[in-house]
Amino acid sequence: MTKPERTLSHAMTFIIRHSAFVIRHLALLLFVTSLHADPAFVDLRTVMRLAGANNDEIQLARARHDEAIAESKQAWQRFWPSLSLGAGYRGHEGRLQDIAGNVFNVNKQQYTVGTTAMIDWSPGDIYYAALAAKQRALAAEHLATKARIDIVTQSVERYYDLLAAEAMLTIIEDDLQLTEDYGKQLEGAVTAGTAFRADSLRVKSQLSRAKLAIRQGEERRDLAVARLAEILRLTPDAVLRPAKSDLVPVKMMSGKGVATMISLAQQNRPEIQAAHAIHSSMDAEKDRARVAPLIPSVQAGYTAGGLGGGPNVGNRWGNFGSQQDYYLGVGWKIGPGGLFDRQRQKLADAREESASLQSSQVKAAVGREVVEAATRAQSASDQIKINDEAVDAAEEMTKLAKERQASQVGVVLEYLLARDELTRARQSRVMAVTDFNKAQHALKRAVGK
Repeated sequence: MTKPERTLSHAMTFIIRHSAFVIRHLALLLFVTSLHADPAFVDLRTVMRLAGANNDEIQLARARHDEAIAESKQAWQRFWPSLSLGAGYRGHEGRLQDIAGNVFNVNKQQYTVGTTAMIDWSPGDIYYAALAAKQRALAAEHLATKARIDIVTQSVERYYDLLAAEAMLTIIEDDLQLTEDYGKQLEGAVTAGTAFRADSLRVKSQLSRAKLAIRQGEERRDLAVARLAEILRLTPDAVLRPAKSDLVPVKMMSGKGVATMISLAQQNRPEIQAAHAIHSSMDAEKDRARVAPLIPSVQAGYTAGGLGGGPNVGNRWGNFGSQQDYYLGVGWKIGPGGLFDRQRQKLADAREESASLQSSQVKAAVGREVVEAATRAQSASDQIKINDEAVDAAEEMTKLAKERQASQVGVVLEYLLARDELTRARQSRVMAVTDFNKAQHALKRAVGK
């Protein structure tokens, strides 16, 4: 097999093994490209996938997590000795003074080759600093998870806003179409002399209000599109249309009481776990201030190599031989950063107490979010049932008004009022379903799932 054939074979093998990955990203690329042409229809799953794919806030949180991991690894690496390898040359010409004080002329040279291993350890300080850095990296990981969940939740809410705007616009357009048909029938009746001209004008006024409502609805829809495109990091002029099949109540957190959901949230919410990690980091810093100075520092060094040289007569080289130097010492630091540094201990205590209070605040906020989301979800569920009853009543009222109008018993105003009541009931139901679904996603996020 030739080299090009082997390259093609390896490429085909990679594509086959990673076909799901390739297809998913190709589909995502085609979807983003299509946004510059005709209106693109998006569903909830696509929005959630795009929200977690290219949002710069999520990328920033991940970058901070990577930075914290690097700092943690760097802290642990301080336990390793430093090594150096080198060679040097040194020469001297002219006056020199010996130990006894005599001054004389000297012309000499020396050259060295070797390696040095140096250790400058403060074991207590290094250990507790590494523990604190590890907990900060863990907190950054949880905060990155929180950033992703928050962005996805915001994207879902903006998608439902767009879905509600589109659905309400459709309701008004349906009402406009029915009113136009009714107006044409009424114009015929006016021409035939069986209806009043004022009734025809009343219908035209209703049509004008419907057209105005449609224009206002288009504005709300386009603004919702812009807000959704912003959080998905799509082009500002992207034209999106929601999948109408998503406008159904979806219950995600059924069969769980509020107390159970609060307990789950205390266990699962990433910001609570991040707060615990930060508190643990401050605990390590507290031990670093109190315990680490009691552990002695260690300095050690070892050099192995060769030394040569001597009088620089005739620029000769030689007299080279091996040499070894070593050193070992222990000590304690007294003062700032060491023993009896009270201010450092007080600062560590204050930071630990602050982290503990912040952790309590986060727990309280999470509990409130669970209760609020559960309350909104239950309220929206009840509103859906009430709106279903209102829609049924409005439909029946519209049907009866139309029958009365056909039998010359009712009046045009009665029918128009019935139609207006039906439109408001349908729009109210759309908002109730939207609020319910948003509350369900908010409740899922509040519980930490």
